[in-house]
Amino acid sequence: MKVVIFDVKGKIAHFRRPDTTATHLTYPFITPTAAKGMVGSILGITDFTTKDKVGIQLLNPVRTSAQQLSMLGKDNGNTFNRPTTIELLVNPSYRIYYAGDEYTDELTSRLKLEQSVYISYLGVAYALTKPELRDVCDLAEINRPETITVSTVIPTSIIEKIELEDNHYYQRAGGFMLIYKGKRTFEKSVSFLYEREGKPITIKLKKDIPNDIMLAKVKDDNICLV
Repeated sequence: MKVVIFDVKGKIAHFRRPDTTATHLTYPFITPTAAKGMVGSILGITDFTTKDKVGIQLLNPVRTSAQQLSMLGKDNGNTFNRPTTIELLVNPSYRIYYAGDEYTDELTSRLKLEQSVYISYLGVAYALTKPELRDVCDLAEINRPETITVSTVIPTSIIEKIELEDNHYYQRAGGFMLIYKGKRTFEKSVSFLYEREGKPITIKLKKDIPNDIMLAKVKDDNICLV
């Protein structure tokens, strides 16, 4: 299996949690479905569904700021709504590992030529970004050792124990949609463990790991794909 590695970054980002209304809270990092959707925008596929997998590595610390924004109203189109509190991610930067057999070749060609059918953004249209290709290489699936150090965010469902280290800030984020089925429908949810500063995490694995989660090695890094 081939993996395409590319980076995205910006001044701000907002990946809205669907369970928030009055205040628009954000997930702490780009969601798996948003990362796949970005690939769809690069390729020009408007309702992008795929069995390919993604891994997400934090390149900058997770920082948030709450701001009040007034958006144009939806009724007449020329009036502003009352101010809405929106939680923004500040200076986000991610390394995306996109692995599979469906779209990796076409994605590689687009990224090499710095071409995209639609504009890429980090969750909202006012948080623009430009994907930058880092590498394309083969993926080596890991034979599930008892203990492993992982560079990406990790689904909590595979963790038996966290090997705690000094100066690491471990956090959990839940409620991520896992599979996009098309036509704005989703299937399954997943929770992730991540280190706030983006440092690798060492864990002890459970004996039984769900089939839709893959552990793999890319050069010197162990990654988790969903």
